[in-house]
Parts: sequence; C-alpha cells; structure tokens
Amino acid sequence: MNYDIIIIGSGPGGYVAAIRASQLGMTVAVVERAEIGGICLNWGCIPTKSLLKSAQVYDYIKHSENYGIKVDGFQADFSNMITRSRSIAEQMSKGVQYLFKKNKITVLQGFRKPCRKKYG
Repeated sequence: MNYDIIIIGSGPGGYVAAIRASQLGMTVAVVERAEIGGICLNWGCIPTKSLLKSAQVYDYIKHSENYGIKVDGFQADFSNMITRSRSIAEQMSKGVQYLFKKNKITVLQGFRKPCRKKYG
C-alpha cells in the first residue's frame, strides 16, 4: 500500500500527528514496535501519574486528622495500586487504537533501525 505519510512511533507526538494528517485527507501509517501510545502512555508518564495519585491519596488519609477526619486501620495495597495503574494505561491505549481505526490509520508493527552512517 502507498501512504502519503508514515510516522515512526505512536507516542504523544506520533499519534496526534497521525490523526491530524488523516483529518487533512492523507493516507497515514504509523510504525510502532510495542504498544499503541508509546512509552509515555504505557510505561512512563501515565502509569507513573496514576501511582503518584495513589500515593497522594494515601498521604491525605495519613494526615486526615489535619482536616478534622479520623481514619483508623488503613494500609497501602501496592498490588492494587499497580493493577489500577496498568488498567488506566491499557484503557488509554485502547482509546488511541480506536482513534486510529476511526481515522483509517494503518499500524505497522516494527521499528526503525539506528543509522550507522556518520554525517558531517
């Protein structure tokens, strides 16, 4: 198949560029080596923010008496925190996949090999 544009990576820059190019009438493909949404959405920014939110809620409960609320017998469940974090990342990745399908964007599994040739 011929494409007007091929974007390497489906991270935050790649998926936005792909969707916009498709909206402008281009035939678009995205090359992705792993999960749709890239590292940020699946392993970096989004899951980390989810874990930070859990830590923030834990801290609020720990200091709840400062807000006039007494809480006894609470504990962190790290397994559930990680499960929640993974679930959020998966849900967002599925959202990007939906947008790709809606905008007729082809996903090609693969990656760009590093260029060994020195320039300049």
